[in-house]
Amino acid sequence: MMIEFENIRSVKFQDLICDVMEFGRKKLFPRHKHVYINIIAMRNKGVYGDCMYEDDRDFTIRFDTTLSQKEIVTTLLHELVHVKQYLYKEEMDYDLPYEKRPHEIEALVKEKQLTEAYYGQT
Repeated sequence: MMIEFENIRSVKFQDLICDVMEFGRKKLFPRHKHVYINIIAMRNKGVYGDCMYEDDRDFTIRFDTTLSQKEIVTTLLHELVHVKQYLYKEEMDYDLPYEKRPHEIEALVKEKQLTEAYYGQT
């Protein structure tokens, strides 16, 4: 996986993000190694994060820098579930209310599992 950063200058923070993203990739889409993700830090945009499909294996993930480190990890893993959904061309129904969208329900369930697994590593 190739990761580029916007608005993130701290190498330590970039390393954390790379570690989280690689952990999530191995759990969610282990056979897809050639994926490009642009990570953008933002402030106070009204969402924890979002994921945008750019091209077949090209995505942008944004997250809010006002979150705690654990919330950022959880948000990145949540958005990585959406990357998996795009890669496998899973259906995403945006006509439903947010909390009833199957792709969001999956992301919410998996974000919790992945966050626990990430912090449970030795």
